[in-house]
Amino acid sequence: MKFDINFFSALLLIVLFITMKLRNEAVSTSSGLFFRLLWSVVLLLMLEVLSWAFDRREGYYHLNYFFNFAMAFSTSITPCLWASYIDYHMFESYERLRKRWFYSHTLLINGLLLLINIFRPFIFSVSPENVYSREPGMMVMAFINLGLFAYISLLAYRERQRIEKAVVWVLLLYILMPVVVAFMQVAFFGIFILWPMMAITVVLTYIFLETVSTSRDYLTGLLTRSRIDAHLEYLLGHDRKFTLVMIDLDKFKEINDTYGHLEGDKSLKLFSGVLLRVFSPERLVGRYAGDEFILILEKMTVSEIRKKMARVGDEMNWLHKSGHLEFQVKFSYGYYEIKGSEQFSYRDVVGFADNSMYLQKKSKENENERELFCAEDRLNIEKQNTR
Repeated sequence: MKFDINFFSALLLIVLFITMKLRNEAVSTSSGLFFRLLWSVVLLLMLEVLSWAFDRREGYYHLNYFFNFAMAFSTSITPCLWASYIDYHMFESYERLRKRWFYSHTLLINGLLLLINIFRPFIFSVSPENVYSREPGMMVMAFINLGLFAYISLLAYRERQRIEKAVVWVLLLYILMPVVVAFMQVAFFGIFILWPMMAITVVLTYIFLETVSTSRDYLTGLLTRSRIDAHLEYLLGHDRKFTLVMIDLDKFKEINDTYGHLEGDKSLKLFSGVLLRVFSPERLVGRYAGDEFILILEKMTVSEIRKKMARVGDEMNWLHKSGHLEFQVKFSYGYYEIKGSEQFSYRDVVGFADNSMYLQKKSKENENERELFCAEDRLNIEKQNTR
């Protein structure tokens, strides 16, 4: 009966798989990796039961050895799939995964160790009386798998500038949970919680990374316009004080025309990530349309907003200088403060902030024109002096 949780966990994952199939959505690289991850955990849940089912039973030596061998080998499959799945969510490159052999290096190393174990048992052994025993080498395999988890954790931390902060912490949490439970299971022989915990982790992964909420923009992960509009109507209806900020990327069409739409999408995602990092989670950050963004900021002064927008500009410059972006992304913004007593409609407030933004954009264009005229005047003066 102590394996009931394994059966229920496997059943939960199978139901999840059937549900995803019934939705009849187009299969993506992400969902394909997720399916492999799901079935690897189901396999391990069943192998864990079978690895104990024939232990200490007379006449079942070979089955006992086979299932324990399969269990030890398969424990390296899931970390490889986890690493591949997380890497894809960070870089969105299937070709990158192929070049890295889908992080199967740990699987190959542990497979070689298990082959050696057949002749010189140092990972596990099965006595002539058909009694399974762990050997000191079992910890070697655990540390090899842990090394892969540690590498992916460091990679996620290093690349935190290019992905949403929330996603980074979610990925690290999903790595940490199985690692902690794995050490508990290794330390306390006879408890069986690792793979049921992995099943829970797979379900959480599906909820956070494989489902696209209607309140989140698919490309940027920011709140959608419908979600922002609904909250804005709520604030206006309850006479709340807040500041509405509208942001527009400068010359975004030129970026798409020069570097391509994929690079344009990349700049939108990076810019969105910077907005989320600079403005704390309790502030609402949304994608309004195309290359336009909207912020709803409560309890934040205009001077604080200006400082934070300057920080956004500094971070985008850093992304360009560090090589994350081939081009420099500049933006214009405008804002409007709602005191809480005005009887303005949704259309009025957005219009005020929008006009403020376009005034800044026009001011930049005029300044650029003046700089251009000054440069031409200097050139003409230099030509006259040379004559």
